[in-house]
Amino acid sequence: MIDPNSLMEDRNERTVRLSEQLVQENVIALSYSENLLDELGGLSQSKRLFDVAIIDCTHVGYFFTADTFVEAAELAKTLLEVQGAMVFVKSDKAVAVIKESAVGLLTLHAFGTLAQVYDYSPSLARQIQQALGQKTEIADETSDISEQVLLSSVPVLTQFGIKLKAGMESNKRRNLALCAIDNYTPLNSIMQKLSSRISFDELLDELRSCEETGAIFPLFAKIPFLVHCFRNKIPFKLKDYLVESKMVTPDQLDTIIISMQSNQDRLSLGAHCVQKGHITARQLEVALQDQAFYGQGGSDNQKVKILVDQDQDSKVHSLVGHLGNTDPAGLLQSLQNNRENGVLSVEFKDLAFRAIFDSGKLVKAKLGKLKGNPAVTEFVSVWKEGVFVFLERQPPSDLADESCAVSKVLDKLLMNSALDSDNIQTLFRKLPKGIDTQLEKVDDVRNLFGSGQLVDPQENTPLTADDVQMMIRLWREFDGLLSVGSTIKKLGNVTTSQASAAITRLFHYALVRVPGVDLEAPLSRFQTIVMNVANRIGVDRSNALLRLSLQATQGYSAKARMFQIGSAGEVGVDLTLARAAGVSLSEAVKQLEDWQVGYIEYVSQEIDKNLLRDIVSSVYRESQDGQT
Repeated sequence: MIDPNSLMEDRNERTVRLSEQLVQENVIALSYSENLLDELGGLSQSKRLFDVAIIDCTHVGYFFTADTFVEAAELAKTLLEVQGAMVFVKSDKAVAVIKESAVGLLTLHAFGTLAQVYDYSPSLARQIQQALGQKTEIADETSDISEQVLLSSVPVLTQFGIKLKAGMESNKRRNLALCAIDNYTPLNSIMQKLSSRISFDELLDELRSCEETGAIFPLFAKIPFLVHCFRNKIPFKLKDYLVESKMVTPDQLDTIIISMQSNQDRLSLGAHCVQKGHITARQLEVALQDQAFYGQGGSDNQKVKILVDQDQDSKVHSLVGHLGNTDPAGLLQSLQNNRENGVLSVEFKDLAFRAIFDSGKLVKAKLGKLKGNPAVTEFVSVWKEGVFVFLERQPPSDLADESCAVSKVLDKLLMNSALDSDNIQTLFRKLPKGIDTQLEKVDDVRNLFGSGQLVDPQENTPLTADDVQMMIRLWREFDGLLSVGSTIKKLGNVTTSQASAAITRLFHYALVRVPGVDLEAPLSRFQTIVMNVANRIGVDRSNALLRLSLQATQGYSAKARMFQIGSAGEVGVDLTLARAAGVSLSEAVKQLEDWQVGYIEYVSQEIDKNLLRDIVSSVYRESQDGQT
């Protein structure tokens, strides 16, 4: 039995460790606990303001009340610097409260993936990675679209920037950056020109400094906005762009719109902004180009958008679009036929495929942990959706690694991918929810894996050791809690084609099955029983009995942590914690039912047994009626 005091000590020790790691960056990190509000209140009383407050929810999920979140957000007003963030982080997503002003105006940001956090703020994403104490590949794997958009953007000097450039009174690196900005050259070309004299990170630092001092129009602020609209096919108007890019304030925009409505000169919004001195004519051209490129909602009348910027030294070619308008095979063939040079980035949700083309030849490719040929076949055979950006640029260092080399010619890879796609679809059509189906392993009582007698059911040929090992890897992961797609993603270096072949063989030998039980029905019944009981004995007493019965049936084991009790009497199951404890779906359902039995036994000592029997019978009767 695990000592609860030792669990508390471990959690407190982890909180201290997280805080010590980040305090020098003006960041505080806390592990979520029942005492979170007290901890935040104590920090607030210290009068110190933080740039970021990270609440680590990886062990409990988001199973806490809205009141807790709201009270934490109220404390954020006195705990954070202006533009500071309080972030509640799980292993795969985050929710942030941003302090927008000194008077405590708060905004809420929900991030469905950690990749979206990077799009919003790369520094915040890195701080989250450090706080979680686990290595993620956000910066390398899922941020490339943002980087591509940034590199294809054109920095434009303000009037102050032009004077600063003419005076050349800044430091050496600032002078280099200002000299390279001519209002027409994309950042990628500027980077290449200055590569022998200043690093890319140093250049970005100087550009951020120029933006902060008003020497260039806002450049970095618009990137998350453009990427979000581009990814989600959201059309936007010029006024949205100007406000989100911080080129005009909402108050300035309101003043301009009122002026437009009252005047008869019929100037456009952009022309009014130029007339008022908020932007220059050149910045307006860049804004309209960004709108045309990223803000048309992925309309079918322009399947692929191509931008060419020309300066005296270099020609920069950029191409953007959405899969669906063009398929992966067609995209790769188009780049090959046009003999392109550059980097292709394709993203869908938190997945990223990247490839290097050299004179039209596909030479390097990477998709998560898949590298080279497997990355290409996975992309072509599986992907149906996503956004892509192709840019003539120097390849990132991790993609240039030899482990990413593509050894087969593209035509051969496309043929293999077409066959793989057919085999994948054949399997997924047989599964009730396709790739989203959960599978559960069946015990290998016949020792089939160790028999050496397994054969391929289609080819009727003996399976290789690698084939058997692939079956074993997947078989071990199938617990009825995680879908096939999520399992493939978790393994990382397994292609969907390899997984589908292994799953087909596992079904043939009856080593996996679609679970015959689900968690939703028993959890709903238990929740309804708890709510009916709480209406008679009170929420506090009911919660006390829930905790007692959970301890009686599960003890202080790691498995008990997957069950959650909310302050308002909710009961829940965190499937992430269930998987971490090695619990299968069938076992989770059984343990939930054991907890329910224990709870009913405790409740029978509090209320009339006949009344309790009527409550339980009514719940099960309604559940059966709902299924018929």
